[in-house]
Amino acid sequence: MIIFASFETEFSSHGGLGAVMKLLPKEIGVDQCAVLSPFFKQLIPLDKLLRDQAITSYTSRFTFHLLIRGTSYPVEVIEAVNRNGLRLFFLSSDEFFRAPHNPYVNPCNPTLPLDPYRNPNNGEKLAEDALFFSIAAPVALVELSKAGLIQARDLVLHLQDWETAAIAQAVKRTHTYPALDSIRCVLTIHNPYDKPLHELNAPRVCDFAAHLGFVPHHSILEQVIPLLDAPVSTVSAGFAHELRNEVLYTQVFCPHLQAAFKEKGLIGIDNGIFGTPTFPFSDDALTDAKAGRFTKLAAEKKANRVQLESVMRTYQSELAARSDVTVWGGPLDLADPSVPVFFILGRDDPRQKGFDVMAEAIRNLPHGVGRYIFAVMPGDEGLLGIAFLRRLAEERPREVCILPIRIAKNVFDALRLGSSFLVMGSMYEPFGAANEGYLSGMPVVARATGGLVQQVTPHPTCMQNEALLSLYGRQLVRRYHSSADGATGILFREHVSFSDEAEGWRELVDCSYWEQNPKGDRVDERRHILLFQEMVHSAVAALKLAMSVYQDPALYAAMIFNGWNMLDQFRWSRSIDTYRKFLYRHSTKE
Repeated sequence: MIIFASFETEFSSHGGLGAVMKLLPKEIGVDQCAVLSPFFKQLIPLDKLLRDQAITSYTSRFTFHLLIRGTSYPVEVIEAVNRNGLRLFFLSSDEFFRAPHNPYVNPCNPTLPLDPYRNPNNGEKLAEDALFFSIAAPVALVELSKAGLIQARDLVLHLQDWETAAIAQAVKRTHTYPALDSIRCVLTIHNPYDKPLHELNAPRVCDFAAHLGFVPHHSILEQVIPLLDAPVSTVSAGFAHELRNEVLYTQVFCPHLQAAFKEKGLIGIDNGIFGTPTFPFSDDALTDAKAGRFTKLAAEKKANRVQLESVMRTYQSELAARSDVTVWGGPLDLADPSVPVFFILGRDDPRQKGFDVMAEAIRNLPHGVGRYIFAVMPGDEGLLGIAFLRRLAEERPREVCILPIRIAKNVFDALRLGSSFLVMGSMYEPFGAANEGYLSGMPVVARATGGLVQQVTPHPTCMQNEALLSLYGRQLVRRYHSSADGATGILFREHVSFSDEAEGWRELVDCSYWEQNPKGDRVDERRHILLFQEMVHSAVAALKLAMSVYQDPALYAAMIFNGWNMLDQFRWSRSIDTYRKFLYRHSTKE
């Protein structure tokens, strides 16, 4: 049996991990696995989930007590069953898992910016929750076995990220649970973050770390990885390669893990697609496209673009009449369907998502050549952190619209189907959402990083023009694509020297603008960084190429169809076969 230990579930999803936990267990088979997760009371409304039929039942199974450094903590185990029959075991304890909005934001002070790697002192409550969960998890598994709810022997415990990695420490180092002697622990990391224990000072965090036998001057992953029963996995082959080879990771995020990666091994197992593969155009358009005829597909895409103008006009009028929402820019001028629409979406993360790169790239494009819609949810820095987008919208109100809100479903659907390109300017991206563009009939413009390189076959011009794609970027592309593959989008990657790249990443990750009083502007702060400048230059070239492609309906429609065909390379069944081969059936003891 496989038990997924995760801080996110389908009911409390705050990133890619939650999406994986919704799909991967179901694809493996609900009779073969279960999920073990903290119960964040304010984020997981069980009664509402039951009314909405997202779960079919939930039951309080039992309560046990943990004795840690002389203090007894009660832990309740709640079993919920989702609509597919998957069992989720939630661990609940009154003093823990109290995050009001997001488990990764400090529940004691949600206004503080939090990054698990760069701002560890702000994340001590997160570390406390993670260590407490890791102590409680093996006891919960033993008690679930005693109750006949799981079979404890021959379990594979599939840990997700550093927040649950310490469970391996509890299982392997404490030797307190003979019923778990045959358990095997494997780990998937979904990002480059780790937890440096020497920077944690809260008394209870120190007590929990000592209880687990952690050495204070090393990080959690540094101590856990040697205990695993299989190589460390991550969510794409591209990201696995980068973790061992690129400056951002070897010099900035995780230099301390390089020896552990080398000794234990690191494997990239690509995620599957996050959506139902239903062709977004008519059956006739699909039939013609398979025969190399793209007239119908191009006409239907143009009709979607025309429909987008109508939907957005109504929606923007509705939003303008409301005082309870924040929208910047607009009303957009979408009347001419020959002008491409670039759709940029996601949750703001100043160290990852590259919204500032794309904003500066748009500022460097001529007026009138494109329309740009940012559906960006504020991150830890709130609306103030994305004020640079407001400035862009004020400069170009008819071309740029910023929607830092949850968009109505019908509008989001119109944006997916009617926008011309999905844009991902990510500074790094372990897997990425390019496939979601293909599911909606959008080619993708993306920085050549992580899983995005695998998901985007670039237009041939990218492989011929260093202003678009550096020599290193072209080398990355050749790892996954041949010159005969049909283009699905446009990739860009800047060229900088090793020293400039290392210095640039340190400055970008530092986010010093946020330490100023009053807060600084992200774009203003980063304009002097050579790495950022080069990212912007490559992004400008990529957007210009996209505009050129859009003016050729047959070429553009072929790119849409090629993206649809690429989805077959990202099947969950393929992911599961690789997990079984390298993690679930592999043991360093064998």
